[in-house]
Amino acid sequence: MSRIILPLLISLLMLPAFGHAQQDAGAILDAVKAQYDKVNDYKVRINAVIKMKGLSVPPMDATMYFKKPDKIQVESDGFAMLPRDAVGFHPAMFNKDEYDLVVQGTERVQNIECTKVKLLARSDTLRLQRAMIYVDTKRAIILRMDFDPGTGASATADFSYGLVDNKYFLPSRIDIEMDSPMRWQRPGQKVKPDDNAGDGKARISMKYIGYVVNKGIPDSVFENKAPTSPRRDKK
Repeated sequence: MSRIILPLLISLLMLPAFGHAQQDAGAILDAVKAQYDKVNDYKVRINAVIKMKGLSVPPMDATMYFKKPDKIQVESDGFAMLPRDAVGFHPAMFNKDEYDLVVQGTERVQNIECTKVKLLARSDTLRLQRAMIYVDTKRAIILRMDFDPGTGASATADFSYGLVDNKYFLPSRIDIEMDSPMRWQRPGQKVKPDDNAGDGKARISMKYIGYVVNKGIPDSVFENKAPTSPRRDKK
């Protein structure tokens, strides 16, 4: 009988702790979303530099538009090769009803103690199936995200922020490191000697310049565009 009762008691004791961890993870994500909730829309220019083994990719420029809750449009053909989950990152892509959230301890990022929150999709129809976010809970901002960009590669994005209009914490720079599938090569790109990203990683640095926040963006900007929802297209 003791062999049955003891494991049962241990399981019951663990339940409140697990529930508390789940609740904390949800509260952390809610705080991050609250920061972004101050922003109804924005327009920003992006300058990107890509270093990828075996390829010579010229610097790229783009204009990105964002509108609540999750509309994103990037105007630049070259940016189609970049992971949109990082380029147009916004916490609304993580719906608590669609992900299991668990606190995974703490880790220092940019010399700041961050809380790690693991997200696992509850459905395989979501494009972003898994992620780990590292949250600066004092400012309620994400400093790092480990994720699967949907290309069969793993990726890490590091975020730097600026205070725009003395009100809004928005990314000023995002640095991405990811596995570099050679199928990304597009017509016109030159293959170069393996002196770039010699460890087989692709490194992408994006600078965000000239935010225009909460000035209104018409829905027509986002019409007849490729879907930006975190759901995969159904076949």
